[in-house]
Amino acid sequence: MRLERRQLTLAALVIAAAAALAAGAVAWFWPKPTPAILEANGQVRGTEVLLSAKSGGVVEVVAVREGERVARGDLVAQIGAADVEARLAQARALAEAAAAQLSRIDTAIEQARLGAHVKRGTLAHGVHQAEEALARAEAEVLVAQAQQRQDRAALERFEKLARGGFVSDSYMDEVRARQRTSAARLEATVRAREEARAAAQRARAATGEAAVRDKDEPRLQAERAALAAQLEAARARAAEIEVALREARLVAPSKGTVVNRLAEPGELAAPGRAIAMLIDLENLFVRVYVAEKDLGKLRLGNPARIRVDAFPGRFFAGRVVEVAQQAEFTPKDVHMQDEREKLVFGVKVRIDNPGGHLKPGMPADVRIKWRADAAW
Repeated sequence: MRLERRQLTLAALVIAAAAALAAGAVAWFWPKPTPAILEANGQVRGTEVLLSAKSGGVVEVVAVREGERVARGDLVAQIGAADVEARLAQARALAEAAAAQLSRIDTAIEQARLGAHVKRGTLAHGVHQAEEALARAEAEVLVAQAQQRQDRAALERFEKLARGGFVSDSYMDEVRARQRTSAARLEATVRAREEARAAAQRARAATGEAAVRDKDEPRLQAERAALAAQLEAARARAAEIEVALREARLVAPSKGTVVNRLAEPGELAAPGRAIAMLIDLENLFVRVYVAEKDLGKLRLGNPARIRVDAFPGRFFAGRVVEVAQQAEFTPKDVHMQDEREKLVFGVKVRIDNPGGHLKPGMPADVRIKWRADAAW
C-alpha cells in the first residue's frame, strides 16, 4: 500500500513538473498579461474585391491565375463583346459621316452669303443623285475603316494573349476571320467610293457648277440643324456603347493577389457572375472585441503585436486603426476573458505584412499596448 502511495505521489510530481514546463514555454512565446496591455483574439481578414460581369456573355480571356499579384488597371478577364464592338464602330462612322456632311453644309452656306448677288443655276437631277451616291459611298468607307481598325486591334491584342495560353484556338480563328472579312469589305468600299467620285465629277462637268440662291439659305440652315442633331445623337450613342465595351473588360480596381479564379475561357457568364476575387495581402487586419470597461484605454494608433499558430515565437507588428462607437453582443466565435461581458466594442487592428506571410482566415492572438511606457 505504501509503495502504491509513493508511486502515485511520484506520478503527481511528474505531471506537475510537465505542466510547469508547458506553462513556461507558453509564457516564453506569449508573455503574461500586464495592466498596460489588452489581450484579445480574432481572425486575420482582408478587404475582398469580387470582380463580376455586369453584362452576360462568353468569357473570352481570363488573364490571371490564383496566387498571382496584379496592379491597378491590369486586365483580369474579358467578356465577349464582338456585337458591342460592331455597334461602336457603326456609331462612330455615322458620327464621322454626319460631321463631314455638316462641314459641307457650312461651306455651302458661307458661299451662299458671299455670292448671293451671283445668279447661278440649280443642280441637275443627275448631279444630285451622283452626290448622294458619293455621300453614301464615303459613309460606307468610314464604317468599313472603323470596323477594320477595330478588328486589327483585336487581332493584335488576342495574339499576345494567345501566346500566353489565355485564348482558345477556335476563338483566335474567329478573330482572324473577322479581320480578313473587314479588310476585304474596306477594299470594296474604297473602290465603290472612287467610282462614285468619278461619276459626280462627270455630272458636275456636264451641268456646270450650281449656285445657291438667296432663298436656298433657309433650306440649308434647316439641313444643317438636322445634321447637327444627327451628329450629337451619334456621338452620344458612341459614348454609351464605349461604356458597355469598357464594362466587358474586367480590370483590377487596386493592387492585390488573386485568391480565387472563378471562371475559365469559353464559359458563359451570366450578368453578375463572379469571375475572380482579389485580396491585398499587404493590407490585412484583425478585428477583436474589448469590454466596455477597457474601451477608454484605447486610442487610434496604439501599437499592437499579433501572433498566429503558423509562426510560433514570431510577432507581427500592428496598430489600432478603428474603434467602434457602438456596442454589440459578443460574437459566438469570440472568446472573452470575462464571460460575464455581454456587450463589447469592435476594434480593428491593421497588421504589417510586407512579406505576405499572413493569410486571411488565420486565427490570431492580439496584444494592444495602451500605455506608451509599458514593456511588451
